[in-house]
Amino acid sequence: MAYKDMRAFLALLEKEGQLKHVDVPIDGRRGSNELQSLMNYVCSKNGPALILNNVSGYNTQGVPIVFNPFGTRERTALTIGHRDWREAKLHHAAVLGDPSRWIPPKLVDRAQAPCKEVMIKGAENIALDQQLPHVWFGKEGPAYITNAITFSKDPENGGRNAGWYRFTQFRDATHPLGGSYPPERAKRDLAAFYWWNPPFSDIGRHTFKASQMGKHLEVAIAGVCEPAMHLAAATGCAYGADEAALAGGLRGEALEMVQCETVDLQVPATAEWVLEGEVIYEETEAIGWHSNPVGYYDRVQVFPMVRVKCITHRRNPLWHATMEMVPPFDHNYIGLLPVEAEVLADLRRKIPEVHDVAVTPNMCYVVQLSVDGAAKPHNEFGKYVIHAVWGSAGRWGRTAKLVVVVGPDVDPYDMDSVEWAIMTRWQPVKDSLVNPSGPPMVLDPSCEKSAQFGAFRSEQMGIDATIKIPERFTEYPEVSKADPAAVAAIAKKLAGVV
Repeated sequence: MAYKDMRAFLALLEKEGQLKHVDVPIDGRRGSNELQSLMNYVCSKNGPALILNNVSGYNTQGVPIVFNPFGTRERTALTIGHRDWREAKLHHAAVLGDPSRWIPPKLVDRAQAPCKEVMIKGAENIALDQQLPHVWFGKEGPAYITNAITFSKDPENGGRNAGWYRFTQFRDATHPLGGSYPPERAKRDLAAFYWWNPPFSDIGRHTFKASQMGKHLEVAIAGVCEPAMHLAAATGCAYGADEAALAGGLRGEALEMVQCETVDLQVPATAEWVLEGEVIYEETEAIGWHSNPVGYYDRVQVFPMVRVKCITHRRNPLWHATMEMVPPFDHNYIGLLPVEAEVLADLRRKIPEVHDVAVTPNMCYVVQLSVDGAAKPHNEFGKYVIHAVWGSAGRWGRTAKLVVVVGPDVDPYDMDSVEWAIMTRWQPVKDSLVNPSGPPMVLDPSCEKSAQFGAFRSEQMGIDATIKIPERFTEYPEVSKADPAAVAAIAKKLAGVV
């Protein structure tokens, strides 16, 4: 299914009772806000998406806040036209693994682009502290932009990249080291979560290349886009791949894009907001506190500036605000779907016995095989699969801190089932792999830090929880487990009784 824009996706959710309008006053002020509590409340019970119409302490009253649109597996699957999580993942993996199914974007005229309805150009007219919504969550020091996709080009070959990154806004921001920010920061600058020293992502590589050439990298930051574009931007594609074309393949129709006003880039034509500017890599600021997806506050990190020189947006725009914290949270699942699909797509190209890949909200990777025991292609097959995860293409598999390989009778989404396999099929020394120096998940607080205060390297562990035939045994005890069909039959028999 191809949605024209985020509004069409939200309209479907509302039609199906999965979106509610909230006019109850919600405290959105820095230091006393209720938004983290609200996020925890709705996400912990698989609650609906919300449109918040009455947030106090909000600098752009009249701009509704979209809240929790991706907060369930079903709603995330719906971003690419499916209701079942695994069907959506298999669709994503199939498209990602076959670039012939990608559909390049279609360039439209500026007059046809809703994102151009309101235009603010010229440095003297840019006032980010007044022109952009600022929303605070929990104990975070600044307000962050959390809904934006960055578009950039490789400075050497012009290849396009799109990634979903966070930005710090400086209006009323607290300096994490007790200092203060120059007043002009709040008017014209954003601190960009671009890990470029050393590079961790494609935008990091673009920024680093530009710095080596003595150039400022042009960027276009598109907020609240068509949902398949957000999913594509969260996917770790091979370097140089066009995420806009991947989005077209995922949605089954070319994404409409439009030329920017002040930079040589294109953005989704139906985005709610577009910020155009360049990365001032030689100007950095210490940023904090920031709540991260592994459930901790980062007290200080160092990021380059993006200097904004043009803002365009739709009339009566929407603003999507979210935060990361101890899972679950709103965009948890739209982050996990492409991680699972990315690793699954790569493994299935090489290892047909891989049936599924499940990644927990805390980033534990569980690989389910379609065979086990004597049916495995060769001995130590589970360890072979662990190495394949760490060597997989894309951004995420190489950073897997913990990988567990299980057989077909273990549900990779049920941690009780996974724990059972570990405790009955795994020996800690014989059936484990340890890598003492691997690529990290950049926000893991347990790792040593880089110059930007991101994780620099990580230890990794793989657990082979398959049945050890032929490695140690010629036979294994039969599993004592009720047949699912028999369970369903007894449940039907006792309906209304038990």
